[in-house]
Amino acid sequence: MRRGTLGLLLFWVLGLSVVLGCGPAARPQPQDGGPAPGQPKYGGIFRLERPGDPPSFDLHQESVTNMQQATWAAYNNLIMYHPHDPSKIVPDAAARWEVSKDGKEVTFFLHKSIRFHDGTPMTAADVKFSLERMKNPPRGMRSPRKEQLDPITRIETPDDYTVKLALNRPYAALMPVLAQGWMGIYSKAYVEAKGHEAMKKEMMGTGAFRFKEYLPGVSVEIQKNPDYWQPGLPYLDGVMIFIIPDAGTRLAAFRSGQVDLYGLSVTDAEEMERSLAGQIAVHRGPSIAWQSIHLNVLRSPFNDLRVRQAISLAMDRRSYIQAIQQGGGILGGYLMPGSSFALPEAELAKLPGYGPDVEANRREARRLLAEAGFPNGFKTTMLNLSTSGDLGIYVQDQLKRVGIETPITLVPQGPGYDLATAHDFDILPWGFAAAIDDVDALYAEHYLCGTARNYGAVCDEKVGELFMAQSSAVDFEQRKKLVGELERYALSQVIKITLSWSESRTGIWNYVKDYLPHPGGRNERHYKQVWLDK
Repeated sequence: MRRGTLGLLLFWVLGLSVVLGCGPAARPQPQDGGPAPGQPKYGGIFRLERPGDPPSFDLHQESVTNMQQATWAAYNNLIMYHPHDPSKIVPDAAARWEVSKDGKEVTFFLHKSIRFHDGTPMTAADVKFSLERMKNPPRGMRSPRKEQLDPITRIETPDDYTVKLALNRPYAALMPVLAQGWMGIYSKAYVEAKGHEAMKKEMMGTGAFRFKEYLPGVSVEIQKNPDYWQPGLPYLDGVMIFIIPDAGTRLAAFRSGQVDLYGLSVTDAEEMERSLAGQIAVHRGPSIAWQSIHLNVLRSPFNDLRVRQAISLAMDRRSYIQAIQQGGGILGGYLMPGSSFALPEAELAKLPGYGPDVEANRREARRLLAEAGFPNGFKTTMLNLSTSGDLGIYVQDQLKRVGIETPITLVPQGPGYDLATAHDFDILPWGFAAAIDDVDALYAEHYLCGTARNYGAVCDEKVGELFMAQSSAVDFEQRKKLVGELERYALSQVIKITLSWSESRTGIWNYVKDYLPHPGGRNERHYKQVWLDK
């Protein structure tokens, strides 16, 4: 099955019948689907790393790995991606669900034994509260996945353990959206008693792990929930995330065994497979991750399409892939290359900046700048995240080649996220990763008018119209045709500039069992099936 069809098939094939199950089995299955080598062992701390502090602990209003890597394990979703098969969605807090014949009503039936970390029972009211908190956030709260929930028109709770979602149309992305690792269920009573801001500093969920300690600049630690509702889980005593800003130090920490897994570059992966042969495994695969540039159209001259197109033309994407990503990147648009709905490279080559003749692209860039009133280029400013490595430096160099001068201001990821959501920048390079490879989810978070991660604030009504047309299409071939129209037009409007998509290379020490990196990088971090053979 091609992964781009996943949401559609899950909804229309599996979803039209009653789906039964009790979530991932207490006895974990290995990454290849066969018998696990030996029995799982209890105990041990799973040691991870991040380059920066979490901006907060509120899953519902953040979008960065620095917080999700620690926080999601403290919660349960209604449903989730299978920990060992990223193509499958399985029950979590919902024991089963039903989808109506017309696809416009979905009913979830909850487990009755789930309790929050404070001992109170989880009910349908908590699920409704959590979904509504993301769909219609209170004043002052951002909700990056708000638009992904727009097709839900009504949430009903017929009893304490039943949740019914009414939709305004069949919505192929609903199940992937609900399964992604951001959709944790919060305690309605707890949040209402302490206030929405409390969730930025606290974790109060039903998950296999609970908050233990946060030392800013040092570490975030979560510990085993001894009263977890799934018998026998989790196996780990806890998870420790070390905050290590320097990439070289993070790599050294993995090499020396101080952290248990690490995302590797092409050359580092090859070197470690030689030097640590038999001790680590490198998991390679596609990644729903990409590097892009935001141009703030609320500030001149980026409100001029010609300027945005000129900047896109100035970027030598192929040299970025070779020089910065060591060949470990893929040319692509707004959808993941290789997925069912992505434009092929031949189609991309017709769009500004994707053609292989770099000098011709830059001549056209200078012509567009002159036409826009900048024959000699212009000066502007750039924010670069401290976690973005050489991304900003590369963009600065490319801009200089067409006469655009831009000094760089380096900011940590947390403050950078706040500046981005406030549209307080001129140019902002940013590396993204998404939880699910789905047209509706990606566009609804990044490319529509007013969406949470459309940091450049580009608003094009035709993009919205084309988006709604494809989202409402039931026939796959018809939807694919409409997505192609959407992608070609949206890329021509330069909502963001995509430099490349990434490939995943995750080094994992062999004593780590039953942890499989997912393409989305956000959907396997509940850790409840992970164990350490040491």
